[in-house]
Parts: sequence; structure tokens; C-alpha cells
Amino acid sequence: MGSTPDSVESPKTGADPDRGYDFDVTTLRWLGVHPEELTAILLEPELLHQWCPSVFRYGEVIDPGRPDGLGIAMRVHTKAFLPPGFSFVARVVDIVPHRFMRVAVSGDFEGVGDFSLVPDGGGCQFQLHWRISLMHPLRPLVQVFHWVFVQNHKLAMRRTCRLAEAEVHRRREASGQITRAPVRFPHNLVVFRNRQHRHAAPRRRRD
Repeated sequence: MGSTPDSVESPKTGADPDRGYDFDVTTLRWLGVHPEELTAILLEPELLHQWCPSVFRYGEVIDPGRPDGLGIAMRVHTKAFLPPGFSFVARVVDIVPHRFMRVAVSGDFEGVGDFSLVPDGGGCQFQLHWRISLMHPLRPLVQVFHWVFVQNHKLAMRRTCRLAEAEVHRRREASGQITRAPVRFPHNLVVFRNRQHRHAAPRRRRD
């Protein structure tokens, strides 16, 4: 493992003063996988909900973009501990293959996210810098519950990073089976599972 901390997450307090974003959050983690392995699974949104069901409800490619990933557009439905789910389209607008990717998002979130991967020993340093605003009906609550939203994001990132490592290791073993991680509380409750199916099914019929 590299010399930097395993996990550092440092949200600013409130919106970015220059751009007016609701959230400016940076996540930094050391992952025991190679950059090429990580980008391979991140650019397959249709499988996100299979290996990371506690964070992703559903994902699909709506524009394949270029072979290196530039221009790919994905519709993603996410959740974490908070019951509400969020839907957005993420489009790769800048890329250095397996090292950097800038994603512009629209929908329930508006803004940009920068993914950086730096090889480090037997793995890589993963950094994600989100500058986004919430366009969801919950937007009026952002100022009051800003800390809660940030903690929800941190929880989602911890789960995603942990399960992404597990998925890469599965692929290394070439088992041919998707590792279906258990869905965590409260989304394992029947009422949330039924709501998830109702939410995702109509989206699959679009486009």
C-alpha cells in the first residue's frame, strides 16, 4: 500500500462560492486493483447494480461514445442509506485512458466529477472530486441537512470502493459469475425492494 491514507474524504462546508455548487466533496482511497481493471468495470454501467446493489439500482448505456470511453453516456439510478434514490445521466467529457476521467452529470444532480487513478504499488490511488448541485425535490433541504447528504455520499463511496475491489478480484479469477453483494438496510426491506423494481422497470423501456 502507498504512503497516503487509505481513505480521506474532505467535504467543504456549503456550496462552492465561485460556481454555486451545493456540494464540493473529494474522496481519496487506496485500492488493491490496477487502474485498467477499475476503469473496465466503471465503464460497464449495465452491471453496476449486480456487483454493487447497495448503491446502484440500475444503469444503462445511452450513448456508447468512443472506444476509449470519451463521450460515453450512462443513465444511473443510485441510493445509499437514505431512502430516496437519485437518477442522473453521466457523460464522459474528458479522458486520459486509465488515469483521468471527467464526467458531466445532469438530472437529479447537476455538475461535474473528476476521477483520477495513480498506480501505487500493487494497486492505485483513487480520487473522486464531485462538484454538484442537487436538483431533486429534496433540494430545499440541502442547507439544513447538508451534513446528512455528505455522510450519505461517504457511505456510498465506501461501499462502492469495497465492492469494486471484490468485483475486480472476481474477474481476475475468471469465475464467470457476477458477485451479487447483499443489499444492506434499509433497502433490503420489502417496501424498498418493491419501490426499486417499480422505479427501474419503466426506465428500461425508454429509448
